[in-house]
Amino acid sequence: MEAKTNISGNGRRWSLEGMTALVTGGTKGIGHAIVEELAGLGASVHTCSRNEAELNACLLDWKTKGLPISGSICDVSSRPQREKLMKTINSVFNGKLDILVNNVGGCTRNETAETTSEYYSTTMATNFDSAYHLSQLAYPLFKASGKGNIVFISSIASIMAFDIGSVYGAAKGAMNQLAKNLSCEWAKDNIRVNSVACGFIWTSATEHLRNQKENLEVVQSRIALRRVGEPEEVSSLVAYLCLPVASYITGQTIAVDGGFTVNAFLPLPIMPNDVDHVVKEFYICRHAIVEELAGLGASVHTCARNEAELNACLLDWKTKGLPISGSICDISSRPQREKLMETINSIFNGKLNILVNNAGSCTRNETVETTAEYYSITMATNFESAYHLSQLAYPFFKASGQGNIVFISSIASMVAFDIGSVYGAAKGAMNQLAKNLACEWAKDNIRVNSVACGVIWTSMTEGMRTQKEYLKGFESRIALGRLGEPEEVSSLVAYLCLPAASYITGQTITVDGGFTINAFVPIVLN
Repeated sequence: MEAKTNISGNGRRWSLEGMTALVTGGTKGIGHAIVEELAGLGASVHTCSRNEAELNACLLDWKTKGLPISGSICDVSSRPQREKLMKTINSVFNGKLDILVNNVGGCTRNETAETTSEYYSTTMATNFDSAYHLSQLAYPLFKASGKGNIVFISSIASIMAFDIGSVYGAAKGAMNQLAKNLSCEWAKDNIRVNSVACGFIWTSATEHLRNQKENLEVVQSRIALRRVGEPEEVSSLVAYLCLPVASYITGQTIAVDGGFTVNAFLPLPIMPNDVDHVVKEFYICRHAIVEELAGLGASVHTCARNEAELNACLLDWKTKGLPISGSICDISSRPQREKLMETINSIFNGKLNILVNNAGSCTRNETVETTAEYYSITMATNFESAYHLSQLAYPFFKASGQGNIVFISSIASMVAFDIGSVYGAAKGAMNQLAKNLACEWAKDNIRVNSVACGVIWTSMTEGMRTQKEYLKGFESRIALGRLGEPEEVSSLVAYLCLPAASYITGQTITVDGGFTINAFVPIVLN
């Protein structure tokens, strides 16, 4: 076997020496930072711009700095000009290319209902068509080099919804998906492809915010790091992705946004008057799910820790003529879970078709203050119980010849809420478990999905009705402008258990009124 290179001591892994790069739109903002970053690491860089005066000024500056950068005039929204640009690249770099950074993009604020065909065509041509076509044109030059790196400069508008126009978001979303497709299609040619989704970065497009203190505060309040980013904080990632050290990263979309897309921390207490931090069990939609399934004809068994509450429900369900039974169980206890499944075995004659892992608990807790006891209780209630009950239910599903598991998760598994990192991690584990079990148990005709709930009207949120400011804070982050109802969760759970949903498995589906995708902010962006 050939001796391995001493990777840790090989400086070439952190160098672009001898490589060639094309960066579109490199005379200002993020593009300018990328050009200088790549050149500073040793690459010979060519860039383009529509503005000749701006390009010439940059080229003179780069020459003064001794950077190996050339440039030409090009409007990348024009197909003929893209073809002319690549002929220039072919000539400048002798038919070879190592790096292509599709940086050019642009948008103006636009309502979907008011979008003209001209606006649509221009926006798509600038943001996506250009990137697609230039990648095609660069392909033979990568082949000639024996390797290649494409980096698409995308936007977090491809991950969340911003009020700057749906066409722009769709174009950037197309760019992210293209990175995935090309990374697989061209991997055989030693070409890696990634996408960098930029958040709010200080460029000419955001410069006006410096003088708009109120608007700036609104933007920064949504950013975990509480500040707008610098172009160099994007260019450093782009450069890294082009380095030999990043040789196993491909097909990814990486956000450089200071935590904007994951931040759901609100400047509000998570539970009004919650001063004693008593553990409260989440009865989120449990009652609604039980009635929804029973109403569709299923025989349902449920459990609760509170005997009086359970008995009241059972009496009500009996009055309604619903086939529902129940038993006492604290699902955070392993012995009690085992006892529960013994009850299920007896009631349903050793068979089971549906398991809804709904129970969970959460109290607001800082990570540095988390005790071993709090950690254990939170994990046991939210994740360990779901894992163990799924294990215990497996033979009953096998006996039935089919099975459906639905985990009741939370959007705290997708974005960061200030209610404690353990709870979010436990729900994240639940979502991943759904994916694993969906694949592992598919052979047994068992489907597994996760439903991530947003802020739903339950006993846990009832206090918000009288706390107008508090309620307004939540509703301002929800696209539909209101909290959800338990029945809006239970209907999805029931659907996932129906034969009609027979091809849906391994999914995490949010029921949150658009909370996790809403990045509309009440400011003027242009």
